[in-house]
Amino acid sequence: MMKCRPLAARLTAGALSLALASSLAPGDNLWAREMAAGDSPASSSVAAAPPLAKEGKGPATPIPALIAPLAPHSLILAGTLAGTRLVVVGERGHILVSDDNGHSWRQVPAPANATLTGVRFIDAKQGWAVGHDATILHTADGGESWTLQNFAPDWEQPLMDVLFDDADHGIAVGAYGLFLETADGGKTWTKRRITDDDLHLNAIFATGGDTRMVVGEAGGVYTSADKGRTWTKRALPYEGSLFSGVAVDDKTVVVFGLQGHAFRSTDGGQNWQAIDTGTKAGLMGGVATPDGHVVLVGALGTVLSSSDGGASFKLTYRPDRLALADAVRGADGGLILLGDEGPKLVGALP
Repeated sequence: MMKCRPLAARLTAGALSLALASSLAPGDNLWAREMAAGDSPASSSVAAAPPLAKEGKGPATPIPALIAPLAPHSLILAGTLAGTRLVVVGERGHILVSDDNGHSWRQVPAPANATLTGVRFIDAKQGWAVGHDATILHTADGGESWTLQNFAPDWEQPLMDVLFDDADHGIAVGAYGLFLETADGGKTWTKRRITDDDLHLNAIFATGGDTRMVVGEAGGVYTSADKGRTWTKRALPYEGSLFSGVAVDDKTVVVFGLQGHAFRSTDGGQNWQAIDTGTKAGLMGGVATPDGHVVLVGALGTVLSSSDGGASFKLTYRPDRLALADAVRGADGGLILLGDEGPKLVGALP
């Protein structure tokens, strides 16, 4: 089976569709090297700060993100709402905020210039962002300022996504099975394994109640009914990479990924049905609304829209054909598409 390079690494090329078939050389696997060196796979505690040392090269000190006039037109990979404020993140550590539902954007300072691939808030003030070099950032003021909680380039494992249930308990997932959790708001992070292999974990999200879902490489779908304490691998009729997923309601979930593959479950992930998307473009991100609308986006400006909870989709392509990495809704319900050349406000859901 071909080993796909982590999604975070592939996205930063700027042309999402061109790098989908790229791969790592066999043996370029940090977990395998650690096992060969005799490290135990048991959970281990990771100090959040100061930055970890890079072997033989002294402290690994991050370079702050450059405040750039063109940051709102750079590659943006993920976004979320913080109260009524939109917060999006992307390449070179760029963090942008909008207080007018995506009509205008401004960059805020970030303590590391590592590409950021995921961002989540638990309320209008507290949020976390993750990315390359196992970077984890935290904000307590709605995204105006950020502090560094973890930075470990020596791991050679980008983080892909993050999810917090409250101000204390959070999980971050990433390449080669990287799974970090915290019970103190990110002051310390603990490494765990939720699968015996080292396949990439690309996204984590809540699906309803205490249920959480992680999706990743080789058709990997993992569910937890207890907010991440224990995990079960689910059978999916697909062995390719899944890049993300959206929860439509407490039981209905849509997951998607390579070559336009998408699957829907109406029982919380126990059983899955393939969705005819009508495209071979890689599907990277999406958003669902409380009334059952779902939008998925991907390479070549692909936009898939559903008004029946993801049971069926209408396929369109953006005229500019720029690659799209994610979609987010503003506080007014408007849709913002994220990807090459920054966030794009498109208004109402298609």
